[in-house]
Amino acid sequence: MTHSYAKELGKKAEGLAEAFFIEKGYHVLERNYRVRCGEIDLILEDRLRVIFVEVKSRVSAKYGLPQEAITYHKKRQIIRVAKWYLQEKGCLDREIRFDVLAIRFHGIGKPTIEHIPWAFDLEE
Repeated sequence: MTHSYAKELGKKAEGLAEAFFIEKGYHVLERNYRVRCGEIDLILEDRLRVIFVEVKSRVSAKYGLPQEAITYHKKRQIIRVAKWYLQEKGCLDREIRFDVLAIRFHGIGKPTIEHIPWAFDLEE
């Protein structure tokens, strides 16, 4: 898979993820929130908490499921960026959650979307 194809697929997945969460009633706070130490694909909120979402997609099972691509290092990076965001926005007192949205594309068919709430937490 070429870099440009992978980037295009990632953007498509993030668009599907945003639509998925909006349909479920979440409010989008940030898309591709980027700071010096990393990036978070989506930052959402519901009535109770701020939700940090990592979107992963695959076109085949050759390299495993999308959610399996979230390594310990990636989790640590997401947590660092989340702490930065909470500090920057002055909402350190808010309850938070880390979710994963795994999208599997099946050629021309409708993609499979799996939402994994509470995929990991601050202590990981």
